[in-house]
Amino acid sequence: MAASIGSDASGRIRVAVAAMSARMMAESVARGGGAVVALDLFGDGDTRAAAEAWHGIGSAGALRFDDAAFLDALALLARQNDVAGWVAGSGFEARPDLIARGASVLPLFGNAPELVRRVRTPGWFYPWLAARQVPHAEVSISRPAQPEGWLAKDARACGGWHVRPAAAAGPACGVGRYFQRRIEGMPLSVLFLADGRDWRIAGIARQIVRPLGGHAFVYRGGVGPVGLPPPAQEALAAMLDRVVPGLGLIGLNGIDFVLRAGEPVLIELNPRPTASVALFDRCVNGGLMLAHVAVCRGTAPGELAFVPSRGVCGSEVVFARRAGRVDAACSAWMAGRGWCRDLPAAGTPHGSGDPVCSVSADGECVEEVEHLLAGRRREVLDRLAEVAPSRRCGPEGTD
Repeated sequence: MAASIGSDASGRIRVAVAAMSARMMAESVARGGGAVVALDLFGDGDTRAAAEAWHGIGSAGALRFDDAAFLDALALLARQNDVAGWVAGSGFEARPDLIARGASVLPLFGNAPELVRRVRTPGWFYPWLAARQVPHAEVSISRPAQPEGWLAKDARACGGWHVRPAAAAGPACGVGRYFQRRIEGMPLSVLFLADGRDWRIAGIARQIVRPLGGHAFVYRGGVGPVGLPPPAQEALAAMLDRVVPGLGLIGLNGIDFVLRAGEPVLIELNPRPTASVALFDRCVNGGLMLAHVAVCRGTAPGELAFVPSRGVCGSEVVFARRAGRVDAACSAWMAGRGWCRDLPAAGTPHGSGDPVCSVSADGECVEEVEHLLAGRRREVLDRLAEVAPSRRCGPEGTD
């Protein structure tokens, strides 16, 4: 009997996942028993191992999508007629236009392009939050007269590379540019599944944010799940009760927030699967990505089989201290570590400050996992230091 549309010959659902790096989403689909096609910029070893097929859709060095390559890949999958749809991950927050073009080629599992555009338009989104009394950081579209204590940001970027002190920035200009008052407190994020009305939390993570080179707020990874005091948990639930049905969010979404004096204050909404999928994938039977697809197809979040968390997980990106190249021995060493992820192929070049791989850890508590991540990050950096530097090597970065 022929496979139905969106499944392979064995009847497994077949999904395409697209992002700057699709490894976490691809592994989740594969672990859940689905078949996956990965579309990203890197083509790392573990991404290819999880996927039945991989398509390059842009430049890893420039961190930029190639629109034609992406749309051609989706068109090929549409012609093959055995992929149920595709999921937009990291990098697409800047390209609602590209999401729309992709959705016209192959069904999209996720929030509509217009919703992504609105959420990533500061002049619309933050007044919308204020009108619904959702606690959020103060925002200004124009540069504050007294810029001390404010940050300049770009709503259509990700990873924190774009964030800098407002005093060092000019007047905001261009789509997505804005200023946000800095809030002191613990940086956290919540990953949740929604169906436009109801929601369920997959997990809350402590974010790892540290300077890198001249960038003060680079996102490195996260550790979780972490608990909140009951009043803060209730306030977060109230936030989701307003945001989810108000926007009609579906599938996996993430909110970055700061816990200030016991109150969650919204910093940013990511209307897509986030990096926290790596931490909480086992919180639901079949994994988060297949749960994302199921919810986008009409399953209520409350119908999913959530399971209690066991211990704490962590993931952290490792950035190169200097320009160089991952040689065959270093690539094999990384592949031999059970905790190394996003594995670069032998011969992969990198610049100072470029992401090289990521490390993961499991433990009984947040502090144990953070300690393990730090040690494993140093191991990778020490190993990279043994490789002869590239001729284009410039000043060393710091980490």
